[in-house]
Amino acid sequence: MANQTLAAIPADASDDLLRRLYQETARETPVEQRVTCQIHLDWRDRCRHLHEAA
Repeated sequence: MANQTLAAIPADASDDLLRRLYQETARETPVEQRVTCQIHLDWRDRCRHLHEAA
């Protein structure tokens, strides 16, 4: 059985980031309206370059 790798919340994550991640997940906010990234567990503006197509 293969182990699944889950993203870990960074140790320096702010309360604001954690609160917003929870709110956007709970409210099922559409991806294009989110300000957080569920993949990288960070603000979208900090990881936007990782999502852009080359």
